[in-house]
Amino acid sequence: MITRDVEASAVADLALSPPRAALATFGDDEIVVLPVSVTLEEPADPATSPRIVRVPEGGPDVAGRNVVVVADDGPQWFRLRSLTVRGIPEALGQCTYRVVPKRTVAWDYGSLREVPSSPGTAKSRQTSFSLVDDGVQPFESPKLTAALHSSRVMILASRSQKGTPFAVPLWFVTHRGRIYTTTSASSWTVRNVVASPQVALLLGGEGRGDADRLLVHGCARAVRGAPPPAVAARIAWLYYLQPRFAAVELSHMRLWLPRLRYYGQSRAAYIVITPQTATECRVP
Repeated sequence: MITRDVEASAVADLALSPPRAALATFGDDEIVVLPVSVTLEEPADPATSPRIVRVPEGGPDVAGRNVVVVADDGPQWFRLRSLTVRGIPEALGQCTYRVVPKRTVAWDYGSLREVPSSPGTAKSRQTSFSLVDDGVQPFESPKLTAALHSSRVMILASRSQKGTPFAVPLWFVTHRGRIYTTTSASSWTVRNVVASPQVALLLGGEGRGDADRLLVHGCARAVRGAPPPAVAARIAWLYYLQPRFAAVELSHMRLWLPRLRYYGQSRAAYIVITPQTATECRVP
């Protein structure tokens, strides 16, 4: 089996000085993802140290809720990394919470490698997929258009049928007003979208140091197979063929075969998101 998963210590800089961080939770019948600032309690262990998380003013009270806090960086495939902790926040003061990690997950696409398969690894759940368009017209605004044009990696938040929040950084492209992202058919994002089509995504802050973000709510559907040709061509241009990304690709030639094997471990799928609202926010 080919894995991208690594120990939290391998991406310790994402815990010690995250270039971008977000918190996702579910409550009041809505999935929410917020830009946050995060620091570690001492001793600063990226896997186990509690996170001190500050959320924007005016946001929901997340104390006592199940949350995930995700830090990420890297717009190119081999530089895309993530460190996610799950826990239940304890309020420390206005807009500030302490999150003790119950589970920590780290991954780095630049560290693809083969590991022994565990029992049951090859088995994947059967998932029902959408066959038709949802018919909902996408929301449009100049700020949304600008954010989608300038961003390369979105934080996509979804929830399971039981209301458990999940957040992950993903590539995306736009086509006819909708947002497309590719993933595996067995991913948690696909399972969650099938169970509950309401999603939230966060745009902005990809290594530029700016505090502006755009929070987008929408409805999503999962589709089995490869995306439409126009979408696939746009993905290829934005993430593989541009000179600055092609140079990174060439520097990781040794990982091309593991990447093909990684993709081949699960059936392909893509998610189509129809934006419904867009709200400006800032990192606290």
